[in-house]
Amino acid sequence: MIARIALSLGCLVVFIVMAGTLAPTSFWRWLIVHEVARATARPVSIAGNVTVHLFTLNPELTVEGLTIANPPWTDSRNMLSIGKFDATLSLGSLMRFHLIFSRVAIDAAAIDVERDSSGQANWDFPAAGDRKAIKSASTPLHIPVIRQLSLSNGTLNAVDRVRKLTFDGQVSVSETQNSADNHALKLRGSGKLNGKPFQLTLDGDPLIGVQPSKPYGFDTAVTAADIKLGAHATIPHPFDLGKLQAKFHVSGSDLADVYYLTGLALPNTPPYDVSGTLVRDQSRFKVDDFRGKLGSSDISGSLSVDTAPERPKLTATLVSTQLNLADLAAPLGTEATPARKSNTLATPAAAPEPAPAKALLLPNADLQVQRVRGMDADVQFDAASVSTAKIPMEKVHFHLSLNNGKIALDPLAFVLPQGEFSGTVTIDAQGPTPRTSIDMKLMNVDLAQFKPKSGNDAPLEGQVMGRIKMHGSGSSVHKMAADADGDITLIVPKGEMREALAELTGIDVSRGLGLILTKNEHKTDVRCGVANFKADKGDLQATTFILDTTNVLITGRGRIDLKNETLDLSLRGQPKKVRILRLRTPITVRGTLLQPKIGVQPGKLAAQTSGAVALGTLLTPVAALLAFVDGGLAKDANCATLIGQAAQTKNLSKE
Repeated sequence: MIARIALSLGCLVVFIVMAGTLAPTSFWRWLIVHEVARATARPVSIAGNVTVHLFTLNPELTVEGLTIANPPWTDSRNMLSIGKFDATLSLGSLMRFHLIFSRVAIDAAAIDVERDSSGQANWDFPAAGDRKAIKSASTPLHIPVIRQLSLSNGTLNAVDRVRKLTFDGQVSVSETQNSADNHALKLRGSGKLNGKPFQLTLDGDPLIGVQPSKPYGFDTAVTAADIKLGAHATIPHPFDLGKLQAKFHVSGSDLADVYYLTGLALPNTPPYDVSGTLVRDQSRFKVDDFRGKLGSSDISGSLSVDTAPERPKLTATLVSTQLNLADLAAPLGTEATPARKSNTLATPAAAPEPAPAKALLLPNADLQVQRVRGMDADVQFDAASVSTAKIPMEKVHFHLSLNNGKIALDPLAFVLPQGEFSGTVTIDAQGPTPRTSIDMKLMNVDLAQFKPKSGNDAPLEGQVMGRIKMHGSGSSVHKMAADADGDITLIVPKGEMREALAELTGIDVSRGLGLILTKNEHKTDVRCGVANFKADKGDLQATTFILDTTNVLITGRGRIDLKNETLDLSLRGQPKKVRILRLRTPITVRGTLLQPKIGVQPGKLAAQTSGAVALGTLLTPVAALLAFVDGGLAKDANCATLIGQAAQTKNLSKE
């Protein structure tokens, strides 16, 4: 902003030199006030002296007590006040129509920068001759070359209610002629950023020999809470800030906190350490060699940001050669620990730690909807190799698009050694509460991949297919699930399971328990398995649960409450033939999604019944569930037989 004022005053100097005059001081005061007010569309005043020296090789202008008012909606009275502005212009540069200031000295400058919650900013000035047209904040400044610059006793107050940040610090610029110092230009600024310490340093090349045709370099460092940013930048044509190149390195606890510095709505991440080369070309910023670490995962690729549209747009193509699946917990909304939060920009330093909440499996961190509405994005991500503690996985791929507050992950795919979990997720954050829709499918997932640590074989083998189709409202994954409606269906067309597990669903003390004690690994065929849960406002009811094995028909019932993530399920095994020592009591699954507990339901024992009777009580149309997952499943021989048996038994029961 000072550069804008300096440019206006510089143009005024040009006019003065070309016109030549013996006008009194009052005329120059009126002319400066008039021209600066016209350029900014703000009230302008000069309380002190105005001095003009024209007839010299280095024309000079001095202005004392210059103030520019803020727009009416701000809290502060003045946007800028300058105790003294003293500038000397090179007459030779004037003749070449390329301004070079030999010296600019500014004393006691107080700058106020504000943006309200609607995005209205006091640094947006109406274009000359059009008070309604606002210049884009993304338009880069073109500052005339200044060969000697000093800014003393400067203060900067910034309030940005969109990013929820404040800065109140001191800014000074001085150029030294110390030959032992590698940098001649020095800038130091400090203050508070969102309640945390903020420091800025800049060390630049000497200004004395600056030419418009020669690059100018400087080093800068920013420290804000846990964020540490360092960069070496080069301006090809001083000081046209529309083109710039900078090698940077930045690290911190959560990449989402970079929002406070850039305004970009980046996802939450584990601790990061990344670097690259930033190239600015007018309103477009590009990094082709982005690389580094997110948690224990590597990340590399290219990204660009276009600030010309109404909403900045981020475009990125990113890859990870080795992704740790645990590092995706933060992007999905898992809360950071209080200890880590206390050292980030996300919360004020004095904020009290929240009371410990009940442990949840589903992430409960809120989506920052205001940030999401403030930018667009198009991001491709591929992980070539995935490490995970529990689920075998080979690849992860997603394409994320963000457009005017609407997020789409299409596709979102997790590739297993055998099988895939893929589909689409959309989030509409335009309204007061985000609305999420999920349509994901399990395709040909081999259950033999999921082996317990204590055994060589998986308890259940075969291919599982399934579909999750749900929608709900909520600002986090957990809150959306607690409001969700829809269906979850799993199908096992055929497979095998340990015979002991099948027998124990009916608590057969003579057979099932004996098989367990002797560690018998015999298998029994699974001819068809179908499980369906219907969700109603976060309440998942088991409408169908069948696992048809050679000797036992296993059925289940119960519910899962996604509001508090509690389980209340029971499994019952019906023998295909009567066993003498079989006790009829269900196996229960209680506890929570995070800590399920398996036991035996106490109480009165039920009498044995045949599997055919149990099958006949299934009222949910199994054929419709098979088609919901995959249209070809209804033609599978095993599941088709199960459907036929259910229909036949129901007809017999009516006779």
